[in-house]
Amino acid sequence: MAHFFDVVVMEVSNTVFKHKQATRNTLARNRMLARLTEAAEQGVPLVTHGNAELMWLRRHVGTDDIAEPESHLFCFQHEWDALTPPERARWTIKGLAEFHPDWAFWGYDAALIWGLEVPNDLLGPRYLVKTGCSVALSMGCRLLRPQAAGALEQVDGVRVTPFWRTVEDCLLHAPFSYGLAIADSALRARDVSRDDLCERLQVDCEGRRGYRRAQVIASHADGLSENGGESRFRAFFIAYGFPVPELQVEFRDPLDSGQVFRVDYFWRLEDGTCVIGELDGKGKYTLQSGEGRESVGPFVAERQRESHLTMLGHKVLRFTFDELKNPGKLAEKMRLAGISQRADLAGQWRRQWYGR
Repeated sequence: MAHFFDVVVMEVSNTVFKHKQATRNTLARNRMLARLTEAAEQGVPLVTHGNAELMWLRRHVGTDDIAEPESHLFCFQHEWDALTPPERARWTIKGLAEFHPDWAFWGYDAALIWGLEVPNDLLGPRYLVKTGCSVALSMGCRLLRPQAAGALEQVDGVRVTPFWRTVEDCLLHAPFSYGLAIADSALRARDVSRDDLCERLQVDCEGRRGYRRAQVIASHADGLSENGGESRFRAFFIAYGFPVPELQVEFRDPLDSGQVFRVDYFWRLEDGTCVIGELDGKGKYTLQSGEGRESVGPFVAERQRESHLTMLGHKVLRFTFDELKNPGKLAEKMRLAGISQRADLAGQWRRQWYGR
């Protein structure tokens, strides 16, 4: 009989233990999911230094919609999947800055934190100001000595090089089309002219490696360019000898004077004809009223926009990003639209960029 009661007591104890363990697991899961949700709402990763939390999170990576895109940085998988490449890079930088408070960033990483247009192809290794931290850095990092970085600023919780120092570092290293995207966004962000940028480069960077090419980029910068895609197509026009179009020209809708079109590019050709250039993938149809500018449904608006633009009597030339991968075919498209390609302009740019 005693043995029977011992067995019953043991079974009850096991049941109680399992119940308590399940309760603890549920509480831990709810706590960690709540922390991940809070981090997602703030637009930052969940960063943990505690071994217990780290072990729990890593056990659940791949389940409960949890991901660890970078070491010690956690988020929901669906949140990560929804981010664009620049958003992922910015997210990672913010997480690293929280995990390593003594780290600072320069170059393209600092440009992202400052909100500049950094093309996806430049989003590779981290650009770190070298610190005395004991954490081993990955092989791909681009390091800058603290003495060379100078004074640092705190932006959105991240220590970075100052705004114009960041722009200068980027232009000293960037290819032409990518550098133009960064330069355009810098002029747009600070509402300054290309002459101001050229003068700043001369004062701060003359004699440094890459200075000549940085000046070429600055001399073509235009703050009217609204995004990196528009800048990169304009870089193509410049490098391949096509006339540089006017940017963000506005037209009244011929069917409704209350509607305004703002086109990406506008060429006035020598024979008197005009060509409108549009980069696909943007909602640019707006309604002007006493209450301001309101977005119209992009699906309907794009079709309205396309049909109404043709009523202005101008050719409409549409561009897609994939066309930049085949510059020869893109140049032929431009020529067929009546936009002349000039060898002297292309040659002038090559002499400026390559120095010969």
